[in-house]
Amino acid sequence: MLVCGTHRGLYRLDDPLDDPTRVAACGRVREVVRSGDARIAATEEGLLRSTDGTEWDRFELSEDPFSVLAGPETVLVGTRPVGVQRAGPDPETGDWRFDPVGDLAAHPHGERWRDRAPDGEPSVRTLAMHPDDGVLAGLEPGGVYAFGGEFWRRYGRGVHDDVHDLRVLGDGGVVAATGNGLYRTDDGDRWHRLDTDFRDFWANYFREAIVHGGRLYAGANRWGPDAPSGVTLSAPADDGEFDADADPVPAADPAFVVSWAVTGDALVGGTLRVDDDGFAAEEPAPLVVREDGAWSTGATLPAGVTSLAT
Repeated sequence: MLVCGTHRGLYRLDDPLDDPTRVAACGRVREVVRSGDARIAATEEGLLRSTDGTEWDRFELSEDPFSVLAGPETVLVGTRPVGVQRAGPDPETGDWRFDPVGDLAAHPHGERWRDRAPDGEPSVRTLAMHPDDGVLAGLEPGGVYAFGGEFWRRYGRGVHDDVHDLRVLGDGGVVAATGNGLYRTDDGDRWHRLDTDFRDFWANYFREAIVHGGRLYAGANRWGPDAPSGVTLSAPADDGEFDADADPVPAADPAFVVSWAVTGDALVGGTLRVDDDGFAAEEPAPLVVREDGAWSTGATLPAGVTSLAT
C-alpha cells in the first residue's frame, strides 16, 4: 500500500502504478508517515490517523500540524505556531493526549524567526530523531534546533533558514533540504552545502531527501535559464562532498520530486509540476519510480504529491 498526500487530500494506491483512490478530502497534506500499522497525516484540516489507509479519524489538536515523526507507540508533531507536541495513547483511558516537548517558542531566537516569517508565524516544517542529539526540528523560517531532554538549542551554523526536510544518516550525519540548497552536518556544529557543482548551478530548491541502496537522493527545482524543469541528484550517502549524478525527471510536463518513499525494492518519488510562473501545485502530477537502475513514470495524482508513506 502507498498513501499519497497531495494538495487535494489523501489518496491510496495498492502499488505505484495503480489508479489512485481518494480516501480523505482534507486540503493540502503537509506530511503523512507510517506509525506501526497505522498512518498519520498532518493536513490543513488537522491531524488524521488511519489503521487501514482508507478510514481516517481526526485528533483534537489546538495547534496547526505541519510535520510528523512517528514510532510504533509515540508520535511527535511539529506545529504552527512554533512548537513540538508528543502524542500517545493515555495508558488509562486509551485516548490520545498531547504534551509539549520543551518550549521551543520561548527560545531567544524566536523574535528573529517571527520577523522573517511572511505572516509573523514560523512553523516546525520537519522533525527527525538523532541517536546522540535527540529531537531535531527544522523551522521555516528559522534553521535547525535540537532538544536533548532539557532545552532547545541551535543545531549548528551555516544552514539556510527555510528548512523543509531533515534526514539522519546511518553514520550520524544529518542532511537538510532547504529553500536554497542541500546541506549536511557531521557534528551538529557546522553545516556545509552539498549542491555546489557548477553543472547544476540553478538547481537549488529542495523539498526532501532520502537514502536508498546506499545512495542519497534529492529532487531539485531549477531556476534561471533552465526553468521550468526539475532534476534528481544522487550520490553515495557516505560521500561528504556529494559528487552527484543528475537525472532528468521522467515526466511529460516539467516537474521535480518533492517527496520520497521506498516500496519493496523500488524508490518512489512524488512530483510537483512547475511552469513559467513557478509551482503549479493544483496540476496533475505523476509518481516516478526507480527500479533496477532505471527511472520510469508511475500513476498520476490529481495534484502535486506533497508526501508519501508505505
